[in-house]
Amino acid sequence: MRDLFDITRQNLTVAEAVREVRAGGMVLICDDDTREHEADVCLAAQFATPEAINFCARQACGLICVALAGERLDALRIPLTEKGGAPLQGTAFTASVDSLRGTTTGISARDRALTAHVLVDPMTRPDDLVRPGHVFPLRARPGGTLERRGHTEAAVDLMRIAGLEPGAVICEVLDDMGEAARGQVLLDLAHKWGLGIISVDAIARYRAAHKVSLLTETQLPTPDATFRLLHYRELETGRDYLALLLGDMRYEPHQSTQNESSEQEQPPLLRLHSACITGDIFGSQRCDCQAQMHAALHMIAAEGRGMLLYLPQEGRGIGLAGKLQAYLLQEQGHDTVEANEQLGYPVDARTYDSAIEILHQLHVTHARLLTNSPAKIQALIEDGITVERVPLEIAPTTKNIRYLQTKRLRLGHLFSSLPQEERTALSPELNSTNREEAVHDVDLCRASHA
Repeated sequence: MRDLFDITRQNLTVAEAVREVRAGGMVLICDDDTREHEADVCLAAQFATPEAINFCARQACGLICVALAGERLDALRIPLTEKGGAPLQGTAFTASVDSLRGTTTGISARDRALTAHVLVDPMTRPDDLVRPGHVFPLRARPGGTLERRGHTEAAVDLMRIAGLEPGAVICEVLDDMGEAARGQVLLDLAHKWGLGIISVDAIARYRAAHKVSLLTETQLPTPDATFRLLHYRELETGRDYLALLLGDMRYEPHQSTQNESSEQEQPPLLRLHSACITGDIFGSQRCDCQAQMHAALHMIAAEGRGMLLYLPQEGRGIGLAGKLQAYLLQEQGHDTVEANEQLGYPVDARTYDSAIEILHQLHVTHARLLTNSPAKIQALIEDGITVERVPLEIAPTTKNIRYLQTKRLRLGHLFSSLPQEERTALSPELNSTNREEAVHDVDLCRASHA
């Protein structure tokens, strides 16, 4: 018989295991031969039912635990158990708990299913739990299976990959003699129960190979078009990426025929748009973000093909709080670059590794990139994507003139397609007073042509 590790590796792929736990089902997570070489039943804590808990208690027969992310345990103020020495196999047990409300003695399958739900419910507060109890939380390492190849970390990683709350009910499988089920005995039980098996190693290899996981695909009707909306989540940080797609992003150069439309003969339009709550949502006039986003969506819709990838990189990667603090400094006379530096932040903290993985998953090899930023062009070129720049230049106003000037002078942004009078308004030779006068003249010029 082949080694159990080889068999289980072929049994369930990560994608198949994800589909199972998303549907509320159970899988068996098998350790590799570097540790216990044993298996745990695993199901999403948010989908735990009395029937599933009863199955774990009566069939798997091991201790019923809930593997949780460390930040969740910290939020609930559930500490690790007192150490009388190193825990066996490095398993990080915490204080046992019960739900304060809705339980009786805490030991029934219904009570333990309720406690599992409460542990992963984002609305739960520390005083909603009592201890000691009948459910045993386990603390996963921050790096998941990349840090420790245990059932606890594998279960939490699987929930993250599936886009579920990072908590899983796990229960070790015992044989008829009360020993850990291994080898053919474990395979026979999996067949009897109709459960697929996935290895800790398979989950760890997925984590090592992927930065993001696709969680949901749906439709998003907008004033311009109805886009396919794909929701990705960054596995390490939990940050969300949104891809708004029209048509197929594949492009094969020199393969077009005379019957194909001119749009299909060109690479698809692509916009990498960094999130800007103040601009995109509220229409802030400090920046050109909302105007760029709407212009990009309109251009993609007009061609009927392309993608806007919405990146969680508020404030060039420093976050909303940092950006608003930078706004205060800008009101005191600093430009956007100086403000970041005064706060101790990088001028531009953005990275594009996760975005590029999404582009690869969507088969993007060539793109007409809607951007004024050389850094975005360079990031894609360095990863082997063929890029043609399409300008996305927004006319300056009195409110954002200094911001655009700084982007041009200090960040190297390109402004080559604007009318001459608007490029003059961004000229570095003009002082601040003349810049405002130039923009005012531009506004008058527009009004005269309206």
